[in-house]
Amino acid sequence: MKKRSVLSLFLALVLCLGVFAPAALAEDVIKVGGLAVLSGPAAEYGQAVQMGVDLYIEQLNAAGGVDGKTVEVIWEDTTGDATVGLNAYNKLVDNDGVVAIIGPVLTGVSKTVAEFVADIGIPMITPSATAYEITTDRPSVFRTCFLDPFQAMQIARFAKDEGITKIAVLYDNGDEYSKGLYEAFIAECEVLGIEIVATESATFSDVDFKTQLTNLKDAAPEAVFLPYYGAQAALILTQANDIGFTTRFLGADGMANIVPAITNKALLTSLTYSDHFATQADSQIAKDFVAAYTAKYGTEPTVSFAATGYDAALVLTDAFKKGSLEFADVTAAIKATDMEGVSGRIIFDDHNDPIKAAFMQTFDAEGNKLFVKMQMP
Repeated sequence: MKKRSVLSLFLALVLCLGVFAPAALAEDVIKVGGLAVLSGPAAEYGQAVQMGVDLYIEQLNAAGGVDGKTVEVIWEDTTGDATVGLNAYNKLVDNDGVVAIIGPVLTGVSKTVAEFVADIGIPMITPSATAYEITTDRPSVFRTCFLDPFQAMQIARFAKDEGITKIAVLYDNGDEYSKGLYEAFIAECEVLGIEIVATESATFSDVDFKTQLTNLKDAAPEAVFLPYYGAQAALILTQANDIGFTTRFLGADGMANIVPAITNKALLTSLTYSDHFATQADSQIAKDFVAAYTAKYGTEPTVSFAATGYDAALVLTDAFKKGSLEFADVTAAIKATDMEGVSGRIIFDDHNDPIKAAFMQTFDAEGNKLFVKMQMP
């Protein structure tokens, strides 16, 4: 009878531990939702963000986490689709119980998710969505990348610093990203006294730009601004060369993936573009990031959103350390951020956008990126 009582007590204790142990362990884990496009044509951007975030979280947990608690990022693939992204967000919040969101990556998905984030006030940091309105009237939504109007202004200021006085523009009139950059660039050039000598446009489906390029060539600009993504920009540079149009070309962060798309890498030496990070940046935290990234993944980061993803994780988890994990407390801590990140010093303005520098980059004749300068705000 005594042995049976002891055995029953032991079994009861085991059952209790089975019920309560997971809950106790769960209290030692801080769950963060990760939303990124991890498959499809834009997967390289989402994968870069994921790799940057995962690197920082691994380093953080190895150093003791947040007050002894481990941080876990639960990743969901948005596939680049707003509906899929929203469903993934709801799953992370309702089922997984995350306390914050890193991502989404693409602007369209970010706009959709941000509307619902604002309804409940959960903190969200996108490392890569650059459209202005994403953070508008959404106090808990932040970004660690600069936004399109800002980088357009910085490109114009870079042109001014380079002594360029006459610029032509070719842009995609059917693409929100391209149009937004074009409009902000033109406005800043007017302020700076840079003359726009010609403007041409095309549509996303166009593959022949020679007519527009011929018109630009006839205007004799000192540089051409191309607010395009890499694949289209590669066609434009190639066709400009075909018609003997030799000039400087300026671009934005969409140019970061141009190298695989262009056959004649030497044409890239005429291009300078703004980016969120440069692997040749000389700050110690940037050097440490590149070294750690290379050690973990076997290659240097090729997409700058790896750096802004790293910084998003840095900013968010630093906020975790400053108070409770209540949404309002984390949001307030993020808003008060003033720290050195991989992509530069991070301070948030009234619109929850970072006040930071743009990294101006060019290429050598083999297609290797070369850091030019940090264009300060």
